[in-house]
Amino acid sequence: MRIFFMKKDRAKYISHLDLQRTMQRALKRAKLPVWETEGFNPHIYLTFALPLSLGIESVSESFDVKLIADISPQEICTKLGASLSQDLQVIKAAEPIHKPVEIQKARYEILLSDSEKFNEYLEQDEIIITKKTKKGQAQLDIKPLIELEELEKNKIILRLPAGSGVNLNPLQVLSGFEAFTGAELQTCSIIRTGIFCANGEIFT
Repeated sequence: MRIFFMKKDRAKYISHLDLQRTMQRALKRAKLPVWETEGFNPHIYLTFALPLSLGIESVSESFDVKLIADISPQEICTKLGASLSQDLQVIKAAEPIHKPVEIQKARYEILLSDSEKFNEYLEQDEIIITKKTKKGQAQLDIKPLIELEELEKNKIILRLPAGSGVNLNPLQVLSGFEAFTGAELQTCSIIRTGIFCANGEIFT
């Protein structure tokens, strides 16, 4: 079963490892018929489609969990939702349609105190950032990777590569923008609002 949930407000400061533990404890409290690993230290095995960076909110998170008995999606949502805080809200539960390896892009809504020069930033011939890799650090031109969907005075909506291939964190885009303007940005919030497959379909 794939369970979709929001991660907002204070929950954005929960690391991915702590989020796994939180969901495992919540599933146990909810007394849902979930499968546990065998061995000396049994635990509920969860698979998160696209782990979220610390400090970023989301309305489109999900994880997969195996069940050992039939239970309706609505009952899963009701019982699990009652075991979680308001900052982690269950949206729906359903059988998986796409595989996590199909994920190609993610959409982010960024609220800034001022995004006036963002168009100028994107109009550069190239936008070079330093990105950590398994071999150390590398210079990367991120301009071809940034899709601007909407730009208002204080709001930017971007679609960025995500998944098992190329990944671009919105914080890296903002770091480049900050270097471009030469001033420290006041970021109000970053929210992941959608995850998409290669054909443009919403990940479900």
